[in-house]
Amino acid sequence: MGVEPHIAAAAAAGIEALIGQCGGDAPSLLAGLALPAARLADPTQRLSLMAYCRLFEQAAAQTGLDDFGLRFGQQYTPEQMGALGALVLASPDLGAALRNLCAYFPVLQEHSCLRLRAQGAVMALEYQIGDGRITQRRQDAELSLAVFAGIFRRALGPGFAPLEVQFEHLRPAGARAASGFRAPVYYAAPRNALLFPAELLAAKMPGADAARLPGLLAALRPQLADGGARDFVGQVLGLIRDGFLNGAAQIDQVAQRLGVSRAGLHRRLRQEGVAFSDLTARIRRELAQDYVGQPGIAFTDIALLLGYSELSAFTRAFTRWTGRSPARYRQACRHAP
Repeated sequence: MGVEPHIAAAAAAGIEALIGQCGGDAPSLLAGLALPAARLADPTQRLSLMAYCRLFEQAAAQTGLDDFGLRFGQQYTPEQMGALGALVLASPDLGAALRNLCAYFPVLQEHSCLRLRAQGAVMALEYQIGDGRITQRRQDAELSLAVFAGIFRRALGPGFAPLEVQFEHLRPAGARAASGFRAPVYYAAPRNALLFPAELLAAKMPGADAARLPGLLAALRPQLADGGARDFVGQVLGLIRDGFLNGAAQIDQVAQRLGVSRAGLHRRLRQEGVAFSDLTARIRRELAQDYVGQPGIAFTDIALLLGYSELSAFTRAFTRWTGRSPARYRQACRHAP
């Protein structure tokens, strides 16, 4: 089974109310995912990260709101993150707030990467789930970047807009992310990211409180040390998934990113009872079904993403996996309850 990544229930604060406001049935969604409402109500509880991501995907489908995750992120506040949000808000400036957010993000969410990277005079706040077993993650990506943008607006005011927004998923039909961020949005990127001028890092946080920082750091450090162990198979699947986007899904490329030899990677996977080729086939099938199930994404784009030079080859493979052509599979998804 491997080590399953978790996320603090605080990250889902307010989702039941939003589902209801949008015409959905939160109790049925929670029951279907084995997520007791009592656990969501306790911010100290830990939830399965996979179930959390599925909850938002299913909420979007049930409510008919393709931008459900974005809406959730726009109404979520740093205060709802608990001690991590308090640390961010008490930081002296935006740069310190973002660095603290990145450093202590594993307290909120395991097996995920959040980093601040310089690109000359432009900075990128990059986010990605590291466990490749979680393929349905579009809603999570959009809500997460919306939450991060909210931190910028605390320092810079409601008029803040990033230079651009990047998402790792393919562009969905009728995408509304551009209006939500008031910035150009690009898809099929290596990471989910907000790009902004480096000079903004010096902006003061309005709630800066140097006296609170030592106590908040003391509370968060033990939680950081107790973070969940990384699951090796999930990590490899994540790198394969990345590889489909950046053309680096071959075993030698994945081994290099892990810092091991090709033989070493084969040996470690044998110990886990799996083969690299099986993992590649698994992530290819899961990504294919995820994207084919979303209306408006061109089958040709999906085929190219997954390494097929011709649509016909992808169509044959997909039909073999699911018993349906991509067109019939999408039609069935559209009429599913």
